[in-house]
Formats: sequence, C-alpha cells, structure tokens
Amino acid sequence: MDRLEGADVRRPALAVLFAVSLAVAGAAGAAEVPVRVHGGMLLVRAGLNDRFEGTFLLDTGATYCVVSRDVAREAKLKGRVGGDLLRLMTANGPIEARLAEAREVQVGSVRARDVEVAVVDEPPIPGLDGILGLSYLGRFTWKLDPRAGTLRLER
Repeated sequence: MDRLEGADVRRPALAVLFAVSLAVAGAAGAAEVPVRVHGGMLLVRAGLNDRFEGTFLLDTGATYCVVSRDVAREAKLKGRVGGDLLRLMTANGPIEARLAEAREVQVGSVRARDVEVAVVDEPPIPGLDGILGLSYLGRFTWKLDPRAGTLRLER
C-alpha cells in the first residue's frame, strides 16, 4: 500500500495498542510534517508542554500517548502523574501505566491541548521518547505517505 488514508478511521475496540486523547487548538488550516521510516516504524517529532521534544512512534492503533516517567517529569505533565492506574495491551503483553495530562502536545505546527498521557516506568519503545496515536489523528483529515516521508494534517 503506497498511501494510508485516514479521513474517517475508526479504531476497533479490541485492536487498540495505545492512543492519544486530544482536543485540538489553533486556527484552521493544514500542515505537513516529516515522517521518518525506520525499521518498519513511522517516527515523528513531537513536543510536550513546550518543555520536551522527542521522537515518537506514530501508532494509528493506539489509545493514549505514552511516555516514560522521566519524560513526564521533564515535560512537567499536570497533576495526575501517579493518578488513575491503566492496564495497556502491547505486542509484548499487558503493562501498567498511570494517567497524566499534558497541557499541550505539538506535532509540526499542529497543537492540541489537555492531552491524556499514559505514563510507564521505562520508555515504551527502547530508543524512542514515546508513542503518538489515533485519537490525535482522528481530529484531522490526514494522509500518510511513508515513501515521501510526510504526514499531512488538515482541520
């Protein structure tokens, strides 16, 4: 498949790995952000609370943004670090996480406010800073072109 298009993607209830729950803020428009393909993974740069920027796995089957406890501290995620306990299903089996909230998540010029984030003890994927998923993408009309190395987001 040369292109994945997700204008009206619905995540299956049982096929969820992780994802993002975001409320999009900002002016209407479109943005194209670079995507890097590495070892079968799609990677994007994302920022949290204007305090942390890193490389995130773009996961179109995810339920929450996922970051390690160290990233959550550096980004100064709001109040709920150590909050509600979640049980997340991964390719390697279930893991436990605590629910927190980012004031803002940014991918390229596209910002979202009050983002729920699952915080795990260790990096969710070794060598990466976190996971960014479908709840974020579902706020936009989006087109992913891995060959061109782009993700286009439109409000």
